[in-house]
Amino acid sequence: MANNKIKINKDIDLLELDKLYVELATLKKRKEILIDLIIPYEMKNDYLGLTPNIIQFVSTWLRSENSGKLIIDVKKDYSKFLESISRNDYLFPLIGLVWNNNGVYDLDGNSLRKQLRTELNKVFIKMAKVEALKGDKLLLTNLDHLPGDMGGLPCFESNGSYISNERDLAISLEKVMIDDVLRNYGNDIHTIYKEVKKDLNSIVYELMKNTFEWAKTDEEGVPFDPNIRGVLIKMNKRVRTKLLDHYSSSKAISNFFENKRLKENDKGEVYFLEISVFDSGSGFIKKFKSLNKGNEDLTELEIIKKCLIKHNTSAKGLNKSDKGIGLDRILQILNGKGWLRIKTGKSCVYRNLITEPYINIETDKIEEMKLFDWSKNSDVKFSDYQNVSGSVITIIYPLSINR
Repeated sequence: MANNKIKINKDIDLLELDKLYVELATLKKRKEILIDLIIPYEMKNDYLGLTPNIIQFVSTWLRSENSGKLIIDVKKDYSKFLESISRNDYLFPLIGLVWNNNGVYDLDGNSLRKQLRTELNKVFIKMAKVEALKGDKLLLTNLDHLPGDMGGLPCFESNGSYISNERDLAISLEKVMIDDVLRNYGNDIHTIYKEVKKDLNSIVYELMKNTFEWAKTDEEGVPFDPNIRGVLIKMNKRVRTKLLDHYSSSKAISNFFENKRLKENDKGEVYFLEISVFDSGSGFIKKFKSLNKGNEDLTELEIIKKCLIKHNTSAKGLNKSDKGIGLDRILQILNGKGWLRIKTGKSCVYRNLITEPYINIETDKIEEMKLFDWSKNSDVKFSDYQNVSGSVITIIYPLSINR
């Protein structure tokens, strides 16, 4: 069988990533070829939400019947590449996804399993201890396809069950945020974080619980193999004018950062956390339809809106009184200050909770749920993107805001 290749460039952004989905969809139709995927060992672009969306792209490629090898853009001298694994947040999830089946190779076709094993184990141990990667960021990733508890992180799950309350997670997150992620940002930011730490903990708790309920099995209840679920938290200190210039082509983001409710320091900088939760499962649309019979005629947008309204979803295994409150709770937490983006199925939508504050919506009033199309910036006209695997939710949580 012949091979064809897709390449992710190190300076890619979300717009270019959308174009790769079109290329992938075209190649998937050619059943006689295998599609190899080439990725850089280090990204040049630090675009908002880029890492989890690359993970989602690789998950989509992996679910293709004709996915081939994952190729790292390196040859012979692996020293810089191996050193980068503890720093580059997208490498561990991607390599973990393909480890058992597709495999990881260099540009010359040599397997990298032997060279990678030690470095990957180091990263997993750090995650199991809830320790940060280098560079002001925390990555926590479950590898569901590994046997027993080898791929699960104890901060989220134990003996096949999701943690029963938020307290233990709160302790772990506060320590790693203060000691590592925010270490270089001074006492003022530490003080602000301590004021909002409950919000951060609740966001991570609820969104990772959603992945536990929704993203481990397919529509028939069969476990995905391989499968990953994780959270990435990044600290950002950026000059507002440079942010606006960097995201000038994306009104969805620039409109948020130009809002004067985001407080600047004396250097014109804004501080914010980027929080992304990702999974390689079925995604909102397929899973919702499988768990909620009788909703087959709903559009994708209507399903996403339902998922954001309290008590409109259901899942097995957790406390019944908690069903369907997770994403509604996230909107309440972000009310008046945050921003949220969801990419799943053929949809990519966002909401600015400063300009579109939270309102309590009855379960049958889905038309009242405000969402905007990622590229059209419209709450009326929505794009039909290429279908993706799993879901990515990216949140901007400012650490200083004018009341």
